[in-house]
Amino acid sequence: MPNVYIQPHTKQRLDILIRDLPQSMVFTGPEGVGLSAAVSYIADQLKTNPIYILPEKDEKVDIEKGVITVDVIRRLYAITKTIETGTRLIVIDYAQRMGVQAQNAFLKLLEEPGRNTYFILLTHTVSKLLPTIRSRVQLTEVNPITLAQSEELLDELKVTDKTKRSQLLFIATGLPAQLTILARDDMAFEARAQIIRDARTYIQGSMYDRLKVSLAYKDDREGSLTLLLDAMRLLQGSLKTGNNPEQVKIITLLLKAHERIEANGNIRLQLASAMV
Repeated sequence: MPNVYIQPHTKQRLDILIRDLPQSMVFTGPEGVGLSAAVSYIADQLKTNPIYILPEKDEKVDIEKGVITVDVIRRLYAITKTIETGTRLIVIDYAQRMGVQAQNAFLKLLEEPGRNTYFILLTHTVSKLLPTIRSRVQLTEVNPITLAQSEELLDELKVTDKTKRSQLLFIATGLPAQLTILARDDMAFEARAQIIRDARTYIQGSMYDRLKVSLAYKDDREGSLTLLLDAMRLLQGSLKTGNNPEQVKIITLLLKAHERIEANGNIRLQLASAMV
């Protein structure tokens, strides 16, 4: 069985939770940090098999386009009403995919949980949960793993090429789920590496080349956000060798563009505005 990689301080927090398990919890952290790994650790310590509730489309699990509907929550009601003598751990993954109606239906479950039943909601965007749900759950931050753990994971994944290891660590140090996907899927790795190359062009290329990059991402909100984050990380890496006021100014512009695109701003306009 593969090792479960959890950051040491996060593991300490999980051990405290296990000793007196809250009835309802939310696990959150950056994408790729491995929220499910935290669940696996708790489930293993409690010697139980978690029940996962996942987004659906056309009554089939669909991680990419599915949502968690009221009907899904109603089926969950039926599960919680069955008799359970041991610990029942119900995990709602992609919890942000619950619509308002589904969240209100789930709220009733939180208010009247079944015997020996515990809920864990997994989401990278806690803000998309209703305040009434957030007030009833205990929040736990799952932190990125250490560099040493990231290196150990790459060893386990048998990534021996030095260049690829370096690229993977730049892209996803501390994010075991993302490291695993990129190490195993060459197409996913190349697509992600291309964004880094585009980010470098976006901050270092000619005005023409930078405009080409902006146009290439004008209809891709998620990709444009990743592009800007990579651009900032490239600049921050160079700042370690000395303070450059011009680079600090560019990072500020990139950060503003990222915030506005994340808030549903016009992608093409924001990418253009960040170019100096």
